[in-house]
Amino acid sequence: MLFHEAIARVLADQGATTIFGVVGDANLYMMDSFQRHAGGRYISVSNEAGAVLAANGFARTSGGLGVATVTHGPALTNTATALVESVKDRTPVLLIAGDTAVVDAYNLQKIPQREVVQATGAGFEQVRSPHTVVEDVAVAVRRATLERRPIVLNVPIEFQ
Repeated sequence: MLFHEAIARVLADQGATTIFGVVGDANLYMMDSFQRHAGGRYISVSNEAGAVLAANGFARTSGGLGVATVTHGPALTNTATALVESVKDRTPVLLIAGDTAVVDAYNLQKIPQREVVQATGAGFEQVRSPHTVVEDVAVAVRRATLERRPIVLNVPIEFQ
């Protein structure tokens, strides 16, 4: 099974039915697989902050976990205000963020994603390898639910 299919299936297994987002090169295959192979619903929004706010609203009205996705770099920075709001609201949100390949040091989208996320008060979980994706997603979902705050799941683009 390919990585993007595996992460799509584990998201569905963890209870994700709907994901709000803006797709780009670092999350496109994951969201396609979420719909095609895991039977989930992907709802495209006009900007990254809107994706997190939609996931926040979904979580608050459903009583469950809200899930959003964005690509890397500036796309992640666009979520900062919405992440802060979700932290203050104590809303369990999982934000799946693609990340620039480690070897791509001069990519214009390469930023210190962990530091950006931590500045908002949200938590950060790194997908460590394609072999640990099931555990990494489960930890991120569990943290978002128990800590009642957004957790950003950082997914390196090269895993796709």
